[in-house]
Order: sequence, then structure tokens, then C-alpha cells
Amino acid sequence: MGFLDFFKKMFSSQEQGDRESLSRKVQGSPNDPQARQKLGIFLMQHGEIVEGLDQLARAAVLYEKDGFSTKAIAVLRQMQKHDPGNNDFQKWLIRLLAQEGLSSDAQVELRKVASNPARFPSDEQRLDFFRQTAEFLKNSPLPHLYICDILRAQRKLHEAVSELEKAVPQTRSSGMYSEFSERLRAIVSHAGDDLVVLEPCGFLWLALETPEEGLPILDRVVEIESANGDAAREAIAQEVLDAIRGGWDVAAAGVFSFTEAARKRAEPEPPPGEPPRSAPAKPSTSPTQTAKGEYEQEENIVRSALGRLQAKVDEEIGNTDPEARYNLGIAYKEMGLYNEAAAEFRLAMRKPDLFVGAGSLLADTLADRADFDGALAVLEAILAASTGGEEVWCDVCYHKAVLLENAGRRDEAREILREIQDKAPGYRDVEARLRI
Repeated sequence: MGFLDFFKKMFSSQEQGDRESLSRKVQGSPNDPQARQKLGIFLMQHGEIVEGLDQLARAAVLYEKDGFSTKAIAVLRQMQKHDPGNNDFQKWLIRLLAQEGLSSDAQVELRKVASNPARFPSDEQRLDFFRQTAEFLKNSPLPHLYICDILRAQRKLHEAVSELEKAVPQTRSSGMYSEFSERLRAIVSHAGDDLVVLEPCGFLWLALETPEEGLPILDRVVEIESANGDAAREAIAQEVLDAIRGGWDVAAAGVFSFTEAARKRAEPEPPPGEPPRSAPAKPSTSPTQTAKGEYEQEENIVRSALGRLQAKVDEEIGNTDPEARYNLGIAYKEMGLYNEAAAEFRLAMRKPDLFVGAGSLLADTLADRADFDGALAVLEAILAASTGGEEVWCDVCYHKAVLLENAGRRDEAREILREIQDKAPGYRDVEARLRI
């Protein structure tokens, strides 16, 4: 044996011994995150990246479970160096940073993801990522702004505006006015004379206390209403505009339409010192009865407005424009009008291009209504009829698994997740869900 061969054999034996020693420690103490971390680092240093990342991921889970989130963050940063494009690791890191109050660091990580759209195979996966991070970063407008970017690129301007409405409070508290304004101007520039888009945009500017931008847009809305011959609508809008110019505070009211503003202004203000409306005025009055009466009154107002809107849609659109029905369904869903939303999504599903998207939203709507069996039946129908290939199959199966988890049917959910993992390893956070 040559001198070089002797040294190679000696070091190879030493490395094998180190690996066996570390593996024995992990086997002896499987819940020791430090032992798993050391084994993971050793494996990656010797080119066994997949195995090493698996051990580091397990270590991070254990650190977090034990309350050592800062150590879990450090492990995740190690993992990122070897797999920088892993969206599950990135999302996990953002969540932990936000949880530890390191919101600036979390936003830096979020910006990295947003700057590289190629990280995601589809817009739906990008949307899903930002929607989940919005749950972690409740004080930041960034996730909503990035969702707005995607929807605007898809020409879904009304949905994009809805995301900006969600971002208003965080924009005020964080001071991210320039980034918010950039999105809002872009939407207005593409809106044309679409009142459904222009009207909330005008109110969004007012919510940011920028009347010089918002009032001209709302004046334009009133002009279009006048040209359309809707005198009643024009009168309401003009009355609200006069109140705004007279000092009525839109930002404090939190409204994004003339209808909402008129309703808000019509609410009686309680006299100084009077208890809130939710408190019973007399001991003999049941709180449940009072709340129920107020609920029914608000419900009647909403139903009345809804009836007029539905009549107008049926008259002007009918069943000839599934995309309009799809957008209307989204609006209903956001208002909590699940029965109406479900009906619109069923109509939209008649268009092949909307079959999967509208069907998924229909399933969510039925689940919101606690009709989990109905929601699962819709997803089964999509799986049976869709020709979208593996990507659609994974998306719909994942959706089904999440619904089953939410319904407490974890065993059924895990069976579907394992099937996805076998067919498409690395899909979303399937592996992480299976480890829980």
C-alpha cells in the first residue's frame, strides 16, 4: 500500500467512525436537537445534502418545540445556504422571525421571495405563499401588496383592490406609503371607466389621507354615474362627496364605497356618556335579544342591497359572462354571503378555463358554511373531470387534504398527503405536514 493510499484509508475510517458515533447519539436520543444538528452538518460537509437537510429540519422542529426559536432560526439559515430556493424553508423562517418579533428580518426574507417569481411553478403557488405569510406578518402590508401585484398582472383588478383594502391599516402603522401608492396608481391607470374598480380606489386614497389623489377619482365616478342615468346613485354619491369636502373623516370611518359611506353616516352617534349600543339599556332586556335584533336589521339592509345588485346582474349579464359571475362570487364570499357566492361559482364553473379555479373557491365557500362533505364532493368532481395534468391534480388533492385536516379527519388527510409525496416529492409543505 502506497503512502497516499494509507492516509486515504485512515481518514476514510475516521470519517466513518464519526458518522457512526453521531448516528448512535441520534438513535439513543432522538429528541435531542443538538445531536441531530451535528449529524446534519456532518452529512452536508461530506456531500450528503438531502440526508443532512433532513436531520437539520428535524433539529429545527425540536428546537422550536422546546421553545428555542432563535436556535431554530439559526438552523434554518444553515439549511438555506444549501437549498436557497426551498420555499417551505423560507416560509418557515419568515414565520419564526415574525414570531420572535423580528419583523424587519422577516420582511427582508419576504422581499427575497418576491424579487424572484421563478421560485414558483405557478401564480397560484405564489399566491398561496403570500397568503400564508400574511397570517404571520399581521402588522406588515407587504404580503397583501405582493398578492395585489400578482392579481393585477392577471387583470383581476377588483381582487387586487380588495388586497389593498386589507393593507390600509398596516400601511398607516408601518409608513409604507410609497409602495402602497405605487400599486394603487397602477390599478387606476388600468381601470379605464370601470366603476367597480375606480370607486374603491378613490376611497383608498382618502383612507391614506391623500384627498388630492382620491377626490378627482370620485368626481369622475359621479360623472360616469350621471352619464349612465342612475340619478339615485348619483345623488347618494354627491351627498357623500359633499360631506367629505366638508370634513367627514373617511379614514376613521373605514369605508371604501359610496354605499358604505352613506350607511355609516346614517348611523346615529351615541350621546356623550351613553354606553355602547351592544350594552343592554335595561336589565330586563336580554343581550342575546338585543344583538339578534341589531343583526337582523343589518342583515335586512344587506339583503335589500344584494337583491338590487342581483337583479341588475341578471338583467345585464345573465349567464353569458362566466368571468363576471366568478368575480361577483369572490365579492360575495368576501362579504360573508356564502349562499350567493356558491351560486355564482357554480355558474362560473361552466367555463372550462374557470372550472378548476371557480370549483376550488366553491369548495372553500362550502367549507366556510361548514358543509365539508359538499366541499369534498366538489373537489372530487374536479379531480374526475379536470384534464390539467399533475399540477392540477396536486393542487386539488392538497386542497382536499387541508379541508380534511380542518374537519378533524387527520388520518384521511395524511393518506392523501402521502399520495402527493409519492407522486410529487417536495410539493409545497406536504413533507412538513406529514411530520406533524
